Amino acid sequence: MKSVYKNTFPVCFLSESSILIFKKGVFHVLNLVSGEISLVVKFKTSFKESILTRIPLLSRILRRGIRCGIKVSDKLVLFVVRQKIYELDLEKRQISDGFATADGSRPLTFSKIDGINEFKDGIYFGGYKGNSNKNPISIYRRIQTDQWEEVYQFPSNTIEHIHNIIADPYKNIVYIFTGDFNQAAGIWIAEKGFKSVLPVLVGEQKFRACVGFPTPKGLVYATDSPFENNSIRLLKNNGKEWETNQIMDINGPSIYGCQWGNNLLFSTSVEDDGRNRDIIDMLVKNKRGAGIKENYSYIYMGNLENGFKEIYKVKKDWLPFYLFQLGVLIFPAGLNESSYLLVFHIATKRNSMNTILVNSVKNSM
Repeated sequence: MKSVYKNTFPVCFLSESSILIFKKGVFHVLNLVSGEISLVVKFKTSFKESILTRIPLLSRILRRGIRCGIKVSDKLVLFVVRQKIYELDLEKRQISDGFATADGSRPLTFSKIDGINEFKDGIYFGGYKGNSNKNPISIYRRIQTDQWEEVYQFPSNTIEHIHNIIADPYKNIVYIFTGDFNQAAGIWIAEKGFKSVLPVLVGEQKFRACVGFPTPKGLVYATDSPFENNSIRLLKNNGKEWETNQIMDINGPSIYGCQWGNNLLFSTSVEDDGRNRDIIDMLVKNKRGAGIKENYSYIYMGNLENGFKEIYKVKKDWLPFYLFQLGVLIFPAGLNESSYLLVFHIATKRNSMNTILVNSVKNSM
C-alpha cells in the first residue's frame, strides 16, 4: 500500500498507530491503520503567512512550515517554526506563545535524555545557525512551558553549531555532534550533567554527523559532508581510545534518520559544496558537492547484525540548492513501532513537499 499526503509534514509519532501531521497551517492526527484524519488545532499566523504556506515553491524559498518536532508526553508536543519553539497541548488544543533564544539559534533536532547518570531527565537541544565566526553556542534544557535553561556553552572559536545530542544508555554518556568545517566538525562526549564536555574525534569530515543511534556495540552514525565521500560508521571505544570504522559507503551527506523497529534508517541529501558561497551560488547554481555521487536522495536501512542496504532513491529537482533548499528526505520524530514508513520530500523531482506512506519497503514509493 502507498499513500501520498500532499503539502503535509509528518511531525512526530504519537503512538504505534497515530502520528501528528501539519498541513497548510493546521495540525491533524493521522491514524495509520484506518487512514482517518482528525483536526487538532490551527496554528495562528498572519493572512500573508497563511497564503505562503499553501504555495509549496514559496514555502521552500522562505523556509516556511515546521522544521522539527518531538513528543514530550501523551498530551504535549514541541515544534519549531522559523526560529521559535512552540508547545502544542493536544488535550487542550492550545499552542503556546513560543520561545526564542537570545542568539537566534534553533534546534536542528530535539533530543530526550532519560536515565543517564547525573543528567536531569528532559528535552534538550543544541543551538543551530550560521556561525562561521564561531561565536559561543549553547545547549538548552526545557524547564516548563516556553521556558528553557542554558546547561552548557561552547566557548568562542570552538564550533559553528550543534547538529545533535544523543543519550547513550549503554555507556551512560551523552554524545554531541558538531559542525561544520575544519576543527568545528566533531564528536564530543558529555558526562556529569555537562560538567565535563570533551572532544572525542574532531577536525575531519568523517567525524561530522547529524544523526546516530547508540547500540551495545557502539554508536552507529552516518557522515554529513557535501565535499568528501560519506559513509555509515560505527564509533566505539577499543579499551584505549575511541575509533570510528566504516560500515558502508553512501551516496551523500546524511542529515536525517530514524529507527524503524529493529532497523536504522539514514537518508542522504543532494546539496552544493557548502563552502565559500557567494550571491551567485545562492541564487542560481545547482552544481552538487563532490561528496554527492549521484543527483539522488537515498534511504539506507539495516542494522549491525544484517548490514545495510539501499531501499529507496529519488532524483533532486533542477532548482538551485540554496535558494530552493537541498534535496532531502525527512522522517517523523520518534521511534517508529508501526508497520508504516513515512517520508517527507523536499526539492525532489517527484513529491516535493509531500509525505509518502508505505507499509512495505518492497514498494517503489
